[in-house]
Amino acid sequence: VLLVGTVLTLLYLYLARFRNHWKDQHVPHESYALLFGPMLKMLFQPFHEIDIERYRKYGNVFGIFESGRPTLFVADPTLVKQVLVKDFLLLPNRRTTKFLHPLLDNMLFVVPFDRWKVIRRISTPAFSSGKLRKMMVHVESCTRSTIQHLREAAERNEDLNLSQFYGNFTLDLVARCAFGTMLESHSDQSNEFVSYGTKAFGEGISFASVIFFLWPGLAKLLRLKFFNQKTLIYFKKLSFSVMNNRRRERTKQDDFLQLMVDAQESDMLFGDVEEEKYSDFDHDSQFQTDNAMTSKILSEDEALAQCMTFLLAGQGTTQMTIAFTLYLLALNQDAQEKLRKEVDDCFENHGPNPDCDVIFKLQYLHGVVSETLRMFPPGSRHEREATEDYVLGDTGIKVPRGCVIVVPVYALHHDPEYFPDPFTFKPERFYGENASSIQPYTYLPFGAGPRNCIGLRLALQAVKFCLFHSIRHAEFVRTSKTMVPLNFFKGFGIISSSNVTVGVRKRGV
Repeated sequence: VLLVGTVLTLLYLYLARFRNHWKDQHVPHESYALLFGPMLKMLFQPFHEIDIERYRKYGNVFGIFESGRPTLFVADPTLVKQVLVKDFLLLPNRRTTKFLHPLLDNMLFVVPFDRWKVIRRISTPAFSSGKLRKMMVHVESCTRSTIQHLREAAERNEDLNLSQFYGNFTLDLVARCAFGTMLESHSDQSNEFVSYGTKAFGEGISFASVIFFLWPGLAKLLRLKFFNQKTLIYFKKLSFSVMNNRRRERTKQDDFLQLMVDAQESDMLFGDVEEEKYSDFDHDSQFQTDNAMTSKILSEDEALAQCMTFLLAGQGTTQMTIAFTLYLLALNQDAQEKLRKEVDDCFENHGPNPDCDVIFKLQYLHGVVSETLRMFPPGSRHEREATEDYVLGDTGIKVPRGCVIVVPVYALHHDPEYFPDPFTFKPERFYGENASSIQPYTYLPFGAGPRNCIGLRLALQAVKFCLFHSIRHAEFVRTSKTMVPLNFFKGFGIISSSNVTVGVRKRGV
């Protein structure tokens, strides 16, 4: 008994070695909690709600404890730039996440810096202006199908769950671009891809996912699985089959999957690939790497993993951005009518098929999408992990090696100092003189620095194109089934809700 007691005491002292870390540095912080504090919050509240409560209580720089280890929250714009941009080489990684599966552990947004440099460089050409223009064929085709089903729903004056309805649109688009597979999700819910694609996104949080997040070592010891294994096997087999068919038949397509095929089978020389800036959404994303020529730059698992990245990072975020936008427009009819007038004028001035370049330059559409991304950013926070002991700029605040620095994006986006009346939908914030007054590093829907979202331009183009045609062909209204406010999934991941229901009504166009 004495031996057991001694061992447990020593174990606790080791695990609690950071209990005074923030107190000793005079950093505002939550009370120390080794186990149940952070776990209980994650099980019962969405991340973005937890973060904004902390932000209001402790200010723009504060500490918490996750599994007994210190985590620093940084929301001062100058320090945000320090973390995401200036000190990128000191903080090159996101939070260490081990899914214990090669298809997941090799995804772009979780791989460590050394492999990230290679994979990012190979993946970047897929999102160049030329490639995006070619992929617009898929965006247009998926949009046409979606609008046909939208018009049918409007004819029947239906209440439509936007998150499910536009989930079909984004799943079809991801299937074509990342898996070389043609779908019609709206009318074929029994399709295997649709079934497994839906299963790829867990609704809410589980005890196992909390273990993965807070104690990855324990998750490995217990051999916990974060994703449904049948789902992973299906997508691996599908990608492998399409890749092999293209090699055997020597066919090529203008999609992301083709880039992964080329990266595996041929010697590839990468010169300087420019990652173009994209309006308000891109902050200092350029990162210079050495030119590289190697044979089979990506392993099979790495190539397949990037297709999975496309699904996991692109499907839910694009789907929810469209859903949240139309939800906000249903609640704000004046804004919806103003956008509809801009859309109608565009058709009048440019004919029945306005060019995508014209659509993407529409000022009020840009404001509407930007404001939606402010109110409902795809990710509620951005995280970086210290590879060595780190000191935050001139503050002198120390972050131990292996600990995480969090930028609470949702909290920043809802700070009245930066965005007055932050819970009111105001698209005007993002164009004209108002746009130039937004303080840098307070608006970060896609991150900042070299490790920002690689697919932001494709996502924005898909969102704007689909919204443009949706507003043209239907009206969106609040009904008795419209939830105000929305209920969000608890825990981490993207900000999402399973029930974003509004009424759709026919337009006389």
